[in-house]
Amino acid sequence: MQKPPQDSNKQAGMFIVIALIWLIIGWVLRGLVFPNQATLVDEVKQIIEQDSPLTVPSEAALDLAAAQGLINVLDDPFAVVIPPPSSLKFDADFAGETGVVGLVPNVNEAGQLFIETVIQDGPGDQAGVQVGDILISIDDIPVDATTTVTGSALLFRGPIGDAVHLVVQRGDEILTFSPERIERVALEWEMLDGDIGYIAQYTFTTNVPALFKEALTEIMAMNPRAIIWDVRFNGGGSMMVAQDVLSNFITEGDLFEVTLKNDETTMFSATGNALAADIPLYVLVNEFTFSAAETVALTIQERGRGTTVGVTTFGKGTIQNSMKLQDDYLLEYTIGYWFSPNGVSVQGTGVSPEVLASDDPLTSNDETLEAALRLINSQN
Repeated sequence: MQKPPQDSNKQAGMFIVIALIWLIIGWVLRGLVFPNQATLVDEVKQIIEQDSPLTVPSEAALDLAAAQGLINVLDDPFAVVIPPPSSLKFDADFAGETGVVGLVPNVNEAGQLFIETVIQDGPGDQAGVQVGDILISIDDIPVDATTTVTGSALLFRGPIGDAVHLVVQRGDEILTFSPERIERVALEWEMLDGDIGYIAQYTFTTNVPALFKEALTEIMAMNPRAIIWDVRFNGGGSMMVAQDVLSNFITEGDLFEVTLKNDETTMFSATGNALAADIPLYVLVNEFTFSAAETVALTIQERGRGTTVGVTTFGKGTIQNSMKLQDDYLLEYTIGYWFSPNGVSVQGTGVSPEVLASDDPLTSNDETLEAALRLINSQN
């Protein structure tokens, strides 16, 4: 069994130092000692420089910790400051142009970034990455206390076909992997039982409207008796994309409402370009249906346009914006809330489907999809 190199101990020490300073900055920004903020930070730095064998983090690391400390007291779980090079990938990622490796990071109770999900048969899975692996570095960029979940996820992304170099800790071992990035599939479609259109949509990135319209056009050309719109495992995205895609099924009227600061309200309505306004529609949802994906499910449900099938969704009723900062940093933060046509918010509650159908993880069957097919066959 290979022991971790001494550098990993130094890295752990650096992690603790940054975390300590970050914590103190957080208390400062809470107002407990706000009038003496600079003095307190300088005092901490001086003590560490005098008494600790560890090196004080760079000014850039301290600036990032201070900015993140401010965000930590906002009670905004979706606010984050993303440093370069992660921030430089944001626009391409939001447009759906980056490749993926099938790995989802998160933070454990010890504050370490780890691999929470490994997509079966994805590049990460095939390379040997396992759930629970602690991230040490991504493409030679160290993972430390300033690395956020969003930032690490963006580091996984990049040009399709390029490998991402991962160093992880698994128990006492330090392991390296180089999974190759593959194209991120925005949606897939097929015909089920010969005459039922099925569209699985995984994101609401800006490339989706054209892809969705193309898929729906081909399905409608086959004269389907019903359409299944699957937004399970959909992490959401642009609300404008949600408006565009919803307008394929709803001819006119309100779709959802967005409320920003100072109660500034905008109602998003159907664009009048419906390709499938009358076809029976069934929307599949689960606990991993987020934000914009919840919007389409609730709108379809409230407008009586279709039937929702599955289990209660995640419950994210907030809207985020991204702002470019100096030195290529990026700020992502909450700017408002969205509401259904009837003024309902899903924040913390989610969308409860009209037909409950949960998947059994112990089987290879898709019980939710099967429930929708049974419903279609009984009604159409």
